[in-house]
Amino acid sequence: MRLNVSKITLLIIAGIILFPAAAFGEMDIRYTDDGFKIAANDQWIKFSGTLMWDVDSAGDEFWESEDNPKKENDSWQTRSELRRARLNIKAKMSDNWKSKLQFDFAGNDDSVELKDAYVEYSGWQRMNLIVGQDKELFGLEELTSSKNLLFIERSMVSSAFAPGRNLGISLNNDTNTLIWGVGIYQAETREEDGDTYAVTGRLGVVPWKTDTGFFHLGVSGSYRDYDGEEFEIKESAQIHTADNIVFSDEIDTDHLILYGMETAFGAGPFSIAAEYMTANVNAVEKDDDADFDGYYLSAGWFLTGENRPFKNGAWERVKPKSAYGAWELVTRYSYLDAADNNFGTTADTYTLGVNWHINSNVCLMTDYMHLWKTDEETNEKTTGDAVSLRLQCVF
Repeated sequence: MRLNVSKITLLIIAGIILFPAAAFGEMDIRYTDDGFKIAANDQWIKFSGTLMWDVDSAGDEFWESEDNPKKENDSWQTRSELRRARLNIKAKMSDNWKSKLQFDFAGNDDSVELKDAYVEYSGWQRMNLIVGQDKELFGLEELTSSKNLLFIERSMVSSAFAPGRNLGISLNNDTNTLIWGVGIYQAETREEDGDTYAVTGRLGVVPWKTDTGFFHLGVSGSYRDYDGEEFEIKESAQIHTADNIVFSDEIDTDHLILYGMETAFGAGPFSIAAEYMTANVNAVEKDDDADFDGYYLSAGWFLTGENRPFKNGAWERVKPKSAYGAWELVTRYSYLDAADNNFGTTADTYTLGVNWHINSNVCLMTDYMHLWKTDEETNEKTTGDAVSLRLQCVF
């Protein structure tokens, strides 16, 4: 669920948050690795942000869809966008209470999108409570912050199936060897009076971990009530500015069941990750039932010897060892099957990328991608190439 707020509303919310800071009295203000921190006694407020500017250049295979037919002249188009412009506000009100607000200013209108908005209670010994809008507990790549991804965009399967952010209540905990979480959320609906829900959970184990290495295994699941709403896959094949060229049929759905399996491994400068996800669509009309699935396999190697940190079941930010930054080679194979009942498309993509982590706050990313796509209805097969560039600044 996405919540948009006006800029005036944003100022009111920020004022409410900042007012207690003014009452702290003597304050300690400093810049840390993850933002500006204002602290007094046992309370603090931290401000951080992310800016991402992307340039995508691709063949005409990426600019055609059901709503935008292929042009007569083959063309290689280039588009750019401010992909993300986010402000994070985190606060610690007491030993056991924390909160987070995250705003995204990169929309095309005057509204500001409210991404995260939750309160967390950590006073229990074996679990934490989160109430509000947060990411549902599903998938390694989805739960990794966009600023810590190995690639410019998440894989097709994560984008198609991982639920993302929704309003809800969840319980979670993580130790050195065990990660778990379960929550009840307000599910997606296009009806104003829709009252659908989802139950989502994730379980992960880390049987081996050192300062420079780890091994992780995990599973996720989600039951999602649709109450007759349409389910449809529409993906741009890992090029955000492109058209939705990978699509399924529109299915009036009673409920949807998602499953996911994940693994990740790191040893010094090397890292490997893989995920498999499937969606079982239980339609209102049983003849329309469908199954979709997909997966990816990725690998990374730091030429300069760094390792990619892994914490709480997600990738963390890279910190270069030298003043010249860290250089990383990455590669990924990604597959998505959105075809069933003789309609839809399947897509395979191969990505090769280079990441230059100039420091822990600035990164330049370059991804080259080759696409294979098949239309199930016509059996038409197409291929295409694309190049994406990103300048990322985190403060």
